[in-house]
Amino acid sequence: MIIWTIQPYEVYQEILDQGIFYCNPELSTNLKYDGFSKAYNWMIQQMINKIGPSKRPNAYPIWAWYRSHDYKHQRPDFRWALDYPDEVCIELEIPENQVLLSDFESWHFVLNNWFYSDATSEKEWNHQDKWFESLPKDQQRQVKENSWQRIFDITPRYGEWDKNGDSVQACFWSLRKEQIRRVWRLRKKKKVCEIYSI
Repeated sequence: MIIWTIQPYEVYQEILDQGIFYCNPELSTNLKYDGFSKAYNWMIQQMINKIGPSKRPNAYPIWAWYRSHDYKHQRPDFRWALDYPDEVCIELEIPENQVLLSDFESWHFVLNNWFYSDATSEKEWNHQDKWFESLPKDQQRQVKENSWQRIFDITPRYGEWDKNGDSVQACFWSLRKEQIRRVWRLRKKKKVCEIYSI
């Protein structure tokens, strides 16, 4: 499976030096927020259940793109969001059984701790929301977390209420040097340039 991850340039250097990269949660700006931390821990459990545990204890996911937009399997145009002053987009090939795909927009239900209704109209949404709010709090939590399994459906759908599969993210445990196919580098106020290709 071909996927693309955007990382600081120093991560790429670490991969070249060490041969492998694992996410360091202490360097993640997202994990400083409690909601992100809870959502990441939920995703970690899903990865353990669906693709197996990491070989490294207490590992955190590395995030990548499988579909970046327009329902297409394509490299993201990372010029629109410069996350780091010096970053790379790494194209890698990784076995499918080592990657967990999920719908990027749907992931926000997990991040925001919301019930993920399967409504396809406003009327259905209002009905399901009313039903959900009528449940006891402990049952709401269980129903809500069960609803999050829907994020792993990446089937393209184009409706206003049930749009799905436009942008698909990929989570995996480690990035190995031999998995790298191509690398592009982007620095502030500079053009994107390809710095590696097999």
